[in-house]
Amino acid sequence: MAKIGLLVLTKPTKLARILPVIKQHVNKTLYVQLYPGRQRLINSTPSGENALNGPHHGSAVIGIYSQATAICQNLDIRVLLAGLKDPFLSKIHTRKQIEVVIFDRIFNKDEVDYFLNSCLLNATQKCQIVTLNGTEDSVSDNLDILHPSHGSSVVCRMAESLSIDRMLTNKDCKMHKNVVLGGTFDRLHAGHKILLSEAVLHCTRKLTVGITDTSMLKSKLLWEMIEPCAVRMCSVEDFLQDVDPGLQYDIVPIYDPFGPTKEDPDMQLIVVSTETYKGGLKVNELRHENNLPALDIHTVNLLEAIPEHTDEEEEEKISSSNRRMRLLGTRLRVPEARTLLPRKPYIIGLTGNIASGKSSVGQRLENLGAGLLNCDTLAHSVYMRGQPCYDAVVQHFGKEILGDDGEINRKALGTVVFNSKEQLEKLNAMVWPVLLNRAKEKIQVLFEAGYQIVVMEAAILLQAGWDQHVHEVWACIIPPEEVIGQVEAKKKIVT
Repeated sequence: MAKIGLLVLTKPTKLARILPVIKQHVNKTLYVQLYPGRQRLINSTPSGENALNGPHHGSAVIGIYSQATAICQNLDIRVLLAGLKDPFLSKIHTRKQIEVVIFDRIFNKDEVDYFLNSCLLNATQKCQIVTLNGTEDSVSDNLDILHPSHGSSVVCRMAESLSIDRMLTNKDCKMHKNVVLGGTFDRLHAGHKILLSEAVLHCTRKLTVGITDTSMLKSKLLWEMIEPCAVRMCSVEDFLQDVDPGLQYDIVPIYDPFGPTKEDPDMQLIVVSTETYKGGLKVNELRHENNLPALDIHTVNLLEAIPEHTDEEEEEKISSSNRRMRLLGTRLRVPEARTLLPRKPYIIGLTGNIASGKSSVGQRLENLGAGLLNCDTLAHSVYMRGQPCYDAVVQHFGKEILGDDGEINRKALGTVVFNSKEQLEKLNAMVWPVLLNRAKEKIQVLFEAGYQIVVMEAAILLQAGWDQHVHEVWACIIPPEEVIGQVEAKKKIVT
């Protein structure tokens, strides 16, 4: 099984039938070099579909991503676009090294050797060759058995998509020197790739992509799980440089809905989805106010989600929100090695804001056999009379914070520190180191009692830098409106 493969695709309508077989050969990234109708690999003068300019191939590219989403969700599909825009371009240079080349039809040995030695610039020395069929009919029969359900329905969608090419207007096929588009682009999916590919196919010189900064995303579903802006920018640039390295790319963060479109006089075309078309109109209104030429607007249809892969709470389109929902309860990344921590007990740091469900998750893990330490409860004990923090806290904040029994009155102390960031930081500097040491002592006690896994529940885990003292971090998140609702409900119960 290879990680990186290249599919030479001469008949896009066959893709749904051959993808199940391709999954047996490639498990990470599949590049697709589209040669529609190509009969030969050597001295093949572009004609017919091959001679069309980039935008004419847009619906075929959309069809490929649509089919791949239905059948190979875990494969990173990348349709190479440089050769579609320039059919005389014979060189293929991918950022990742090709380990296997898959042909969807038979080519003779000389043609295959020519392709590997003269066209493919980044392949391993032991690059394998796979030819998927001898005759179209026999392969179709075999593949129907392998994947009977998806094949026919997706191929029909593809055939409908390909027919759109014949209805493209001159405006649809017009190419522009400077193209722009914008978006969040969280965890690139097929919908993103289609939008970016459409922009590439319509561009001849410079493509500007505005990536929405995190500060603008607080209204999005599960915004806390959205990748940092810098990560999203790198992902977009990596994809674009891969599918067409011949363009100039300007990947920029944007801090308002308009980004560079409100001031760049050279931009000519903006690519939007049907969902953001009105935003394209707003851009032109602002450009008119700034005495800038209006942008042509190219609209791309949204890609529908696969019904059998969606939850009732998910959107009906392919979206990053759906993907973030599916990531809930999973590891977002492999935990970093903690070389300074003993391997046992294995410590899970459990954190989250008020009313986020930390205690419920902690109790569930405890029921499954983990040791549970609640640092929020433990914190109350470290500044009780006779405990390490008591004298330091009273000396700094004064005896006004003491109750009639001589204990620190948490409400009185809270009135002081929660009205002064400086005083809160001083209290934290006194309490957090002592609390961490006390937590470590309790963890050791739990380990000696037989617990191999210990859950350390602490709302301040990340703020205090304690993530370095646990093997991995689990975070509970909750929408602010739900927090407010729960707090208000508790107040009513108390009153």
